[in-house]
Amino acid sequence: MNRDNLRPNRRDFLRAAGSVAVAGFLSSRRIASAAPSPPDFKSLSLEQQVGQLVIARQQDWPLMERYAKRGIISGMTPSLTKLSPAEVAEFTNRFQELSPIPLLLGWGGVSYSGGSDVRLGQAMRLAATRSGELCREAARIEAVEARALGIHIAATPNLDVNTNPDNPIINLRSLGDDVDLVIELGAELARGTLDGGAASIFMHFPGHGDSRGDSHIQMPEVDRSLAQLEAVELKPFAELIRRGLGRIVCTNHCHYPALEPDRPIPATLSRKIVTGLLREKLGYNGIIMSDSLTMRPIKDHYGIEEAAIETVAAGHDMILQDYNSDPGITIDALARGVRQGRIPLAQVEQSVARVWRLKQGLGLFDNRLVDVTKIPERFATPAGAEVARRIARESVTMLENQGALHPQTKEVLVVSNGSAATIEQDMAVKHSPTTHRLNEQICRRLPNARNVVLSTQMKPEEISRALETAQAAEMVVFGVFTRVRSYVEDAIKVPPPYSELIRRVAAMGRRVALLNFGNPYVLGNLPKPAISLCTFSDAADSIDAAVQVLFGEMKARGKLPVHISEAYPFGYGLTD
Repeated sequence: MNRDNLRPNRRDFLRAAGSVAVAGFLSSRRIASAAPSPPDFKSLSLEQQVGQLVIARQQDWPLMERYAKRGIISGMTPSLTKLSPAEVAEFTNRFQELSPIPLLLGWGGVSYSGGSDVRLGQAMRLAATRSGELCREAARIEAVEARALGIHIAATPNLDVNTNPDNPIINLRSLGDDVDLVIELGAELARGTLDGGAASIFMHFPGHGDSRGDSHIQMPEVDRSLAQLEAVELKPFAELIRRGLGRIVCTNHCHYPALEPDRPIPATLSRKIVTGLLREKLGYNGIIMSDSLTMRPIKDHYGIEEAAIETVAAGHDMILQDYNSDPGITIDALARGVRQGRIPLAQVEQSVARVWRLKQGLGLFDNRLVDVTKIPERFATPAGAEVARRIARESVTMLENQGALHPQTKEVLVVSNGSAATIEQDMAVKHSPTTHRLNEQICRRLPNARNVVLSTQMKPEEISRALETAQAAEMVVFGVFTRVRSYVEDAIKVPPPYSELIRRVAAMGRRVALLNFGNPYVLGNLPKPAISLCTFSDAADSIDAAVQVLFGEMKARGKLPVHISEAYPFGYGLTD
């Protein structure tokens, strides 16, 4: 469901609330006097206390307004991608003014549009640079930009070690398949987030990288021994916790027989994992947060109310509420769980104390509003854009190079997939196609280059036309676009008709270039071309950098953060 289509929308909500013009909205006096002294959380009602454990995700703004006024939600994850930066800040300020208790708002880099486009969610691109400096600075920039708009939680670093190439939901979100690399760069991402004033999240405990399925759809089983889990999955979490970098740890919905042998339940509902392992054995004292309770392994099998009760009973301090239901259902269920003795009140108080410390550490009891007039100084700055360009340039990883494409080449065909916009369902984020960027960049250098953009359906007649056009070309450049999308496991794969087209063109003896803008593993199953490179992202900067490398205008510098095949092992990357 695209929740951006819900009514009233964000702009309607702001108008109905009587908002004034955004520019100059907040005076320095108003900002300084906005926040009350921190209340004693033990004086709160039971509903308010359990509400501090709930991050509300329903996108019905009048309903959220009522809950905010009553102080019975801890925070929200609004999808505000259709608003301008100033309107996002106006929205977050509006809700902070409504609530008697400061709200936690997420997610940095996801809840809004624009910014420096450092793409922390495509962590593999960062890892290909092998630069701790770039990781830290990118995370700092995204945190500063998020805080400028009133967003406090950054959904980074991802500490999943992606050891399963067929993993459909982690993949590019991981820093790679090497434990030490994940630790090294994950620590820098966490430090940068803290430097920028936001709260980092370690995702997804106890490690989602070896799973085969999408945990939005099913409960994957990670059938690893305890020794394997300790050496790979758990090690990044344990090390970053030891270094004091943890603020929030997000659990996942996979089953781990070695950790929970008695019954096949998700880690989210396992007190052995959440409390026994993370809290007690690893000594973690920060916030433990669940992954989304909308996801099917939880919601379909346990229901909204029971899932909430069991998740908190397992030891979570905060839960991501089911975004398709009224959060009041979840809050009422948790209050009932306390009254029935299923959730000890003392545990709730300990969790609220941790939430209080997090909000105090973020400065929300002192100043919860943002100054809209300061946004241009902190958001989408030239310095931030330059860091994003550096990441794009330094991450391009060359796998094959039999000579750059020459600007005097007469007959060049550019073929690409990914012609339609896609929706990331979990946050209602729309991804517009970027094939046009690839075609524009090549045509700037080769005005006579022809291009074919295949539709999502890839009908036989389209493939036939592309094949016929390729017969007259000296070189065929294939743009390969894939991405990680929740609830769409095949999104990381090259569609079979496209793979077959690439094979047939290569078999014709045409010179082929593969420019891969997503999942790197797919190159292990495609024919060896004359030129092959990975960018790990379809960001405009990455497309530009790929074309620069294709034409020999820039040297590739990236190194593979994963093992693709014997020909392309971890650390591989041509620089000549």
